[in-house]
Amino acid sequence: MPDLDDRLADYARARVVLECPGGRLTVRPADRPGRYPLGVSPVHVLTAHNPGAARLGAAENRRRQDALEAELAGLGLEVTRAVASAEDGTHAEESAAVVGWDDDGALALARRFGQDAIFRWSETAWAVVPCDGGPALLLGWTLQD
Repeated sequence: MPDLDDRLADYARARVVLECPGGRLTVRPADRPGRYPLGVSPVHVLTAHNPGAARLGAAENRRRQDALEAELAGLGLEVTRAVASAEDGTHAEESAAVVGWDDDGALALARRFGQDAIFRWSETAWAVVPCDGGPALLLGWTLQD
């Protein structure tokens, strides 16, 4: 099983596909921020799949993701579908992209679901934000439409 540092390094290389009203966007880490196409920020991307180093089955991951999405809906947040995956596409996890939320709320919910980190996307950075309170890794991004 990979340790926490290795898992956080995987976040820093991951790509995220967001289903936006104007179409699909694929965000990949890069050296500098690219063109930010959304009118509202930040966007937090979180999942309930595979907490920590665990690798759960499809049915359990689906149950957990449904519970996460139900909580987000209950908060009245603007949520769109997202998929975070390994840079080579070998591993993917369904996620939720939450528009205009705050770090405290996003991190608290992600911690409750056993996650190591979340993504935060704004006009200035694509960030990997650890759920344990550690410093965010600030990256740039590039988009593929």
